[in-house]
Amino acid sequence: MKNTEKNTRLGGFREGAGRKKELPDGAKVTSFKLTDAERIAVKKFIAELRGGDNSSKMKEAEKEKRAFEIMEEATKALVPAMREIIDLYGGRGKGFRKAEEVARIIAVAAPKDGIQLWENDNPRQYDENGKEIR
Repeated sequence: MKNTEKNTRLGGFREGAGRKKELPDGAKVTSFKLTDAERIAVKKFIAELRGGDNSSKMKEAEKEKRAFEIMEEATKALVPAMREIIDLYGGRGKGFRKAEEVARIIAVAAPKDGIQLWENDNPRQYDENGKEIR
C-alpha cells in the first residue's frame, strides 16, 4: 500500500524558520583586512552608531579590547624568558626550536591553569536534588 498523500510540511520556506537577522535593514556585508587593534576600534565605533553604550555589541567590543590588553601584558612578560631559552640553547636553529617548543607547552598549560584558578574561586553549587545551579 502506497502513501499517496503529499506531505507539505517538509522543506521549503516556513514562517519563523532559519537564522534570525543580525544586521539592521539596509546593511551590507563588507570585508576589510584589519589588525586586531583596528578591528576592536571598528567594532566599537559601529556598536556606538547602532545602539549606544548599552548595546551587547558595545559590551563585546569592550571585552575584546580588554582581552587584547591582557594578551599584550602576558606577552611582554614571556619575551625575556623566551630570549633566555634561545640564548641557553645557542641562538639560531636549536635555540629557536626550543623556544617554540616551550611556547607550545605554555600555550597548553596556561589556559588549563587559568581554568583551574577560576574553578577554585567559583566552585559549583548544587540544589537539594543534586542538580547544578548555573
